[in-house]
Amino acid sequence: MKKFLALIFLFAIRFSLFAGNTNGDVIFMSGNVTDKTTHETLAGVQVHVIGTDINVYTDFDGNFFIPNLPRGSYQLEFSYITYKTTQVVNDPETSGCDYCSTLSVEIQQN
Repeated sequence: MKKFLALIFLFAIRFSLFAGNTNGDVIFMSGNVTDKTTHETLAGVQVHVIGTDINVYTDFDGNFFIPNLPRGSYQLEFSYITYKTTQVVNDPETSGCDYCSTLSVEIQQN
């Protein structure tokens, strides 16, 4: 039940953040982080938007959400203890979504 309520809350936040964004100048990024070998989701992975002070962490299901980014391409850095730091370039223009970008990222242990 808690997961269901959290999911509804997350969707409500997503839709309310972009209700006034009629010209498409703001995007959000979301995604999932898994272990490259076992494909298990990873909780607590730090997701840093390089060139900003934005840091978020994955939840218990390996999901992350970054709201209110100016439209553009971003380089994301994924850091987790005992794992190699991984960088991913994300270009929402190619995602097929006007206000969002969704990533699936696999990181590898050292």
